[in-house]
Amino acid sequence: MKKTRAAAIIFLVGAVMAGPLATVAAGQVKPQFGMETYGGTNKLLILSPWAGVRFGLNSSSSLIFRYQYSRFQYDYYGSDGGGGGSVLKTLKADVNRLSGTIYFGEGNLSGYVSLSYLFGSEKYRGYLADAGLEWKFHQQMTAVWSVYSSREKSVLWHPEENVRWINTYSMRLGLKFEMLKGLSFNPNFYLNKNSEDVDGVSYSVGLIYSPNWWMALTAYYFRYGETAFYVFHGNYFSFGLNFYF
Repeated sequence: MKKTRAAAIIFLVGAVMAGPLATVAAGQVKPQFGMETYGGTNKLLILSPWAGVRFGLNSSSSLIFRYQYSRFQYDYYGSDGGGGGSVLKTLKADVNRLSGTIYFGEGNLSGYVSLSYLFGSEKYRGYLADAGLEWKFHQQMTAVWSVYSSREKSVLWHPEENVRWINTYSMRLGLKFEMLKGLSFNPNFYLNKNSEDVDGVSYSVGLIYSPNWWMALTAYYFRYGETAFYVFHGNYFSFGLNFYF
């Protein structure tokens, strides 16, 4: 844990020191932070506080460095220790995520490109790349599109199996409907695939409450499905309170 804290502090201090180089023109450095929680099938519970810094590159783009800590917990059936049967167990793990993101927005179009490195319990390692666009095509409607790719060690989601690297790919299509000032309804559809020939189709519906440009309160329901029998096929909920100065 001490090494984790040290890595996070070095990352954020390094990001702040890099700020003046990245913001000569705009001269803006702003904090960002929040808390996200996830829970559902098999008593999955993920607590994820995060903090970061945003550097204004110009009037329409920013560079964001972020550290996120996640505490994972869920139930699964594993070996009974040699008797040939299975018993219910609980996996607990810590995962750390360091990410860098370029964000841009101009007119009715905004988007981002992000790269992340993950590390944690049981020598877990992972790499993420994702990008997305939002297009406001109507006064109260916005189209959402994003793609996501990860490469991670299997120890986090496949306990007691042979350790291997798994690649996952996902695409999201969604809409945001502004129902009231500051309150939006957001349905999404996801197509998922991984390197072990498992395909998945998922959907989510959620509410986003943002009374100010710098704050967002979110609540979502997710239905996750796969073509293969898998322990995480099921229903999930998430809640978040985030501040984007």
